Amino acid sequence: MAASTEQVREDFDRIARLTVHAGKSADVYHKYLLSQLPPGCKNVLDVGCGLGDFTRVLAERAERVLAIDLSPEMIRLAREQSAHHHQKIEYVLGDFMLLDYPAESFDCVVSLATLHHLPLSDALSKMKDALAPGGVLVIQDLIAIDGFVDLFRSALARPVNTMLRLWKTGRLLPRREVRKAWAEHGKHDVYLTLTEVKRMCEEHLPEAKIKRHLLWRYTIVWRKARRKAEDKVEGER
Repeated sequence: MAASTEQVREDFDRIARLTVHAGKSADVYHKYLLSQLPPGCKNVLDVGCGLGDFTRVLAERAERVLAIDLSPEMIRLAREQSAHHHQKIEYVLGDFMLLDYPAESFDCVVSLATLHHLPLSDALSKMKDALAPGGVLVIQDLIAIDGFVDLFRSALARPVNTMLRLWKTGRLLPRREVRKAWAEHGKHDVYLTLTEVKRMCEEHLPEAKIKRHLLWRYTIVWRKARRKAEDKVEGER
């Protein structure tokens, strides 16, 4: 059974307080994700920003980042760690599904490890509506293990993940209380299999690029169609 919004908020408030001083996360996919942003990207919407690790990376490329998270503690700590980006980042506390934005106002919408907490169809529709024509939607989330190949990949990923954690945080494992908090939260998490991701894209994000990563993640990159008049102007340049 999926967790309620209130339970997710409480879980991430606790996780935020436990992990903020645990060392920098293993941001092995940040460079890849950043490369998917459209050229000349000005306004970015970051859905489920957490402690703002990738939000701050986005602020190095974009003119303005609107970053949203459900957890008051995540938002509070993200603001504290983003003081040097204060003119570029606006952190907003709230439920993405309940907040309103001007339609077609973002060049890029990014969502990392958040989609599985949201009502899938409605969330994707809301993200697409927020994108300007020609804008890019970048989604990364965790993936469910499905079959022998995924089990083999998972076995390969474990030592890699351990070495990355040691490199980034100086620890082979997170502290016991951190592991316990994530384990409690994970009891309610439900992830898509790669087959389900492909089916979702066929229905909601046609022609999206899907990439399966080693560390239990997938990435979707989808570009919103330009208006015909804009394509004509672009072709005449």
